[in-house]
Amino acid sequence: MLETVMVPLDGSSAAEIVFPFIEEISSKFSSRISLVTVADSGRARLDQLYRSYLERVKERVQGQLNDRAVKDTTKILIEVLFGDPTDQILHYADMTDASLIVIASQGSSGRGDPLLGGTVAKVLRTSKRPVLLIRTPVSKAAAHQKTLFERILVPLDGSREGEAAIPFTEGLARMFGSELVLFHVMDSVAISTGYGFDSSCCIPQEFYDSLRDSAMAYLDRTKQQLIQKGLKVTSEIKDGSPADLIIGYAKSKAIQVIAMSTHGRSGIGRWVFGSVTDKVLHSGDAAVLMVRTVKK
Repeated sequence: MLETVMVPLDGSSAAEIVFPFIEEISSKFSSRISLVTVADSGRARLDQLYRSYLERVKERVQGQLNDRAVKDTTKILIEVLFGDPTDQILHYADMTDASLIVIASQGSSGRGDPLLGGTVAKVLRTSKRPVLLIRTPVSKAAAHQKTLFERILVPLDGSREGEAAIPFTEGLARMFGSELVLFHVMDSVAISTGYGFDSSCCIPQEFYDSLRDSAMAYLDRTKQQLIQKGLKVTSEIKDGSPADLIIGYAKSKAIQVIAMSTHGRSGIGRWVFGSVTDKVLHSGDAAVLMVRTVKK
């Protein structure tokens, strides 16, 4: 499933917070790891400097894998790319058929999430391949106990497009023994406008109850399908603002990863994942897995 994991780096410690995740993934999936950095084309003379940095990182990652009793046959590749960072990252991911891109939200400044306005945001927005965004360093205890994928929150909006992340999270859950939490939000404002009601007025209770019953039935069907595959699955349905509830639930339940589709829309809840995802990406500490909907 995860034959090759690509890891873009910029030489900063802030970008290296991804290491515990790639080490845990590689230890389970025997993934090949591609460590890459992108330099401005006008600084090609610094190629050796970049390569020396990646060689040191390679030794560090290999050492951590050895500590996990992972065979030292794990293939770790390094590559220095030149040009526009986003273009080069995506091109290299396609060229190497990367199964997953793992990237940190912080860059060389190490403050907040500045790259969400630059390279990282562009990669998240345009990558055809799944992207795992790591936003905060994990504790040594969590890394040692190998609990980075213990609970995975999967927000769903009732649409087929919104289910794009499910197959990917199935694979993760099977390998890591993760609990999948299917999560649906009933957004009354979106429902009222989506069905032609005046948002300033109350939605007829009978109509709202019918939609909620449909949402619960949808979650239950999806849950049972996954349980039949031998996975541990729970489900939750809440009323309110989708982004706020996703962020709040992830924090209160110590969720490690939030797995979302980038283009789910027009389902039972009538809310668009685009704006919801954007807010989730900029809030909280949980890693966010983005899986793009494949148009048919």
